[in-house]
Amino acid sequence: MNPFPLDSRQPALVAITRRGAAQAARLARLWPDAALFLLPPWHESWPERATPLPPPLRDHIPQLLAQHQPVVFFCALGAVVRLIAPHLRNKRQDPAVLLVDEAARFVIPVVSGHLGGANQQALRLARLLQAMPVITTASDSQQSMAVDLLGQPLGWRLHATPQALIRVAAAVVNSEPVAWVQECGSQRWRLAYPQLPACVCPLATIREADPNRFQALLWITDHPDPDPIEQQWPDRLIRYQPPRHPGPSLWLGLGCDRHTTLTTLLEALQEAQAALRFSWEQVVALATIERKGDEAGLLQLAERFALPLTLFTAEQLAAVAVANPSAMVQRHVGTPSVSEASALLAAGEGTHLWLPKYRYRGQDGKNVTLAIARQIHPPAHAPENEHGW
Repeated sequence: MNPFPLDSRQPALVAITRRGAAQAARLARLWPDAALFLLPPWHESWPERATPLPPPLRDHIPQLLAQHQPVVFFCALGAVVRLIAPHLRNKRQDPAVLLVDEAARFVIPVVSGHLGGANQQALRLARLLQAMPVITTASDSQQSMAVDLLGQPLGWRLHATPQALIRVAAAVVNSEPVAWVQECGSQRWRLAYPQLPACVCPLATIREADPNRFQALLWITDHPDPDPIEQQWPDRLIRYQPPRHPGPSLWLGLGCDRHTTLTTLLEALQEAQAALRFSWEQVVALATIERKGDEAGLLQLAERFALPLTLFTAEQLAAVAVANPSAMVQRHVGTPSVSEASALLAAGEGTHLWLPKYRYRGQDGKNVTLAIARQIHPPAHAPENEHGW
């Protein structure tokens, strides 16, 4: 069970046939936050949970798209396309729409794969249903860089013309030379992109970015006057602006099986970030039990994002009152809590548990527990950056 929805709107599961209704009801059991909508008479098999949608289904599509996020259909792809096509506006406004076939073998993002989160939801639902996600967006299928999402988990603001978004994305997908200049903000964007595409060339300063040498420019800056640079790169520049004051500080408490890989840890963190929509700029430390101090995946995680890894003894953790103690954890490590207790201990006074213990199981079979403590009240004034802006 995922303890939090990915959007303030309620997810919707919609089925129109008997087999589709059975699969939708199955997912609803695994996803209690979701609303289940079934065409009669299939709703009668789940009267406590399902809401009937009297035919024709097309009459209900505007309300489903307006009030729910994501909307997951259990039927044929062609039927979904015909149903939603008259109501689509643009990728910045359309909700995530996904398709699951009636045998629950495949999960397909239909629209809003990037900005609406359909691609990420497809990966998550595929894990729940033990199905195969079918991702067709070029940057994802090529495991490349989605320039329209870059820095989104860090709270970066994107500045670009619609033409620039198209041209820069095409340059990355087509492996054309792209300049990368980062003047501010943290390096934690690498959570989503452990390796840059070969065509992206990191440069030390903006002066090295030659419009005649590169097809596009990715520029992370808080420069007070970016106009001269933008004029040199007409419709070939995406400028990202990191937040000056990212928000309340966060402390992440982690527990994991022995030999959990960095990949599984990253997946757990990405899922939590996508759900709670915090900025990685807010994270100030990782914390865990002392016996995990030699865990390679945790050490790699802390090193990659330049975060301190705080270790606590079992006795210290056992003294912390937590929301979700575990007798099994007590037997194995000598404390009823690792993730929740370590997050609260690392955060100290003036904080509270923002995310209670969340469990994630990776494709390698390893388990991760994650909890997040947050400041109760953010500082009244955050320090200015080194330029005084």
